Amino acid sequence: MIKVSFSWENWAAIIEISDKLFELAAITYDSTQQHSANSKNGKRHIAYYFGYSSCMKGIAYQKLGDYSESRKCISRYADLSWIKELNEEGLAEVEYYKNIAVANTYVLDLLEGKTNVLSDYVEFILKSDKEELLAGLITVLESAIKYNYPIDWVLEEFKEQVEEIGSKEKREDVRYYIDYIYLQSIYLYKREKIVDAINLILDNLILSDNLEDGTGFRKTTAFYELVRPHASTSQLERHRRIMQNILEREFLKDEKNMLVINSRIVD
Repeated sequence: MIKVSFSWENWAAIIEISDKLFELAAITYDSTQQHSANSKNGKRHIAYYFGYSSCMKGIAYQKLGDYSESRKCISRYADLSWIKELNEEGLAEVEYYKNIAVANTYVLDLLEGKTNVLSDYVEFILKSDKEELLAGLITVLESAIKYNYPIDWVLEEFKEQVEEIGSKEKREDVRYYIDYIYLQSIYLYKREKIVDAINLILDNLILSDNLEDGTGFRKTTAFYELVRPHASTSQLERHRRIMQNILEREFLKDEKNMLVINSRIVD
């Protein structure tokens, strides 16, 4: 439920569900009298549920711009060593959320305009797992857009890794990837690289449509409409073709659906 809410950017729902998950984890932990916290029957270690619920709640508050509440959430999962009887799996979860707390503190610092931590955050991303890459770059882009400073060197540093992610036909991080492209187009536009920005917007329209990411498609479409007056003749024509292809495809879908309905009625 949290992951679905995240894909729809329903931050209020994430906060509510995360609270329920944390409460359930606490009840489970207490009911075992702190002697059976280790994972059983394929479930994750109890430390995971404490960490995940607090982390996602913090991210939701971050997205809502409530950085004070987000920092309170970080303090909840920065140190989970209080959990008793930590086995190897549990210790790994404690260490994981400890590192995530460091990363998300950098995130809040950047979003509050403390650009002096940028180099440290980039170094952190370089040392982190690949799945943290896009989330990290999105933060850097958000900060650069908000406070209007150049990050070309950061984008160049991770260019090959991002292209590798983009070359995959199937990826679990669709939402992150499309948001990355969306924010990069805004960044380029603000840096007055208008042609590159609009080309990237058009690329993202196709990508978000192909990957059926409605949220990304709506945001990209809205941004294109704002910058349309600056589009060249060829870019306007490309946008027209993209929209025409989408409409033709949807028309064929509707036609097939009508044929199925009519066939059932006749039967």
